[in-house]
Amino acid sequence: MTDRSAFAGLDFLRLLSWVSPAFPTGGYAYSHGLEWAVETGDVGDVATLCDWIEALLRHGSLGNDLIILHAAWDASQEVTRLREIAAFASACASSRERFEETVYQGEAFLKAASVWNVTPDKNDLSGVRWPLPVAQGAVFGRGGVSREQAMLAGGYTAIAALVSAAVRLVPLGQTDGLRALARLETVLLQIVRDAQKLTLDDVGGACFGSDLAAMYHETQTTRLFRT
Repeated sequence: MTDRSAFAGLDFLRLLSWVSPAFPTGGYAYSHGLEWAVETGDVGDVATLCDWIEALLRHGSLGNDLIILHAAWDASQEVTRLREIAAFASACASSRERFEETVYQGEAFLKAASVWNVTPDKNDLSGVRWPLPVAQGAVFGRGGVSREQAMLAGGYTAIAALVSAAVRLVPLGQTDGLRALARLETVLLQIVRDAQKLTLDDVGGACFGSDLAAMYHETQTTRLFRT
């Protein structure tokens, strides 16, 4: 094994840890408004779940997060720029629960990833909230993960979290959850390739149903998830 391939293998092993469901970000506690969508009947099977997630990728928050992650990856060594991107991403949250979901996970991600010495200094992190895609982009960039791998990893993590929530909420069987993941693979590949050509000026969305679901969830009577 050459030195170069050894380092590539090490980068890949780190990425597996950073996107593992066991990585301590608390992602299992959040549904991104999906809990309300299930209660109202908007999501009730594999087809409607895939439609919901695909819309978020093409026209909503998940697609925006990929653009933000890409920007953070580009600026991973520039602390001042990362702080600007973090403030921008925080301002893009469409509701209180969306804001809490992304910053709580992002800051937990940074804390856990600090074990690998790939995060900004503690002083550089203070005074700004750190949304998850910004934290991921910074860590992936500093950790040697390629641009496309970083975006695919961030996108897959978001999709897998929503599918896992739906498996518990609908409920779907584990096999149906895997069917959803398989159906969304080509969609994610396409969105990632498109997002690499976009900038923060392209952030925006039209998934009003998802945004409203996150708002309604704040007062939902019976809740399994924090958002």
